Amino acid sequence: MRRPRSWTGAAFAALYALAFIALYVDYVRRSGTWFADLPLSLAALPFTLVMRTLNGGSFAFGGDMPGRVIAAGLFGSALAYLAGLIAEAVIRAIARLALHSRAPGP
Repeated sequence: MRRPRSWTGAAFAALYALAFIALYVDYVRRSGTWFADLPLSLAALPFTLVMRTLNGGSFAFGGDMPGRVIAAGLFGSALAYLAGLIAEAVIRAIARLALHSRAPGP
């Protein structure tokens, strides 16, 4: 079986990771203020929702929890990679069908 590789997925994952790091730096700069970790929490929402489901309804996330912040960044990057992989596969399949339908028949 071929290992799934995707430049689009890698680009999406890198962009998500950079955005997540920027949001964490913003949180650290504003820590101690009201709603300082709100943008970071919104970026980590997919991770939080999955963990809440796996924990049975209760899961806390905040910028002051470094282990969870790292896990959320990795989880979000993995989701971004999968989104890019799927998008690239669909676009390649559509292009393949379009090129195949233009080829002259036997």
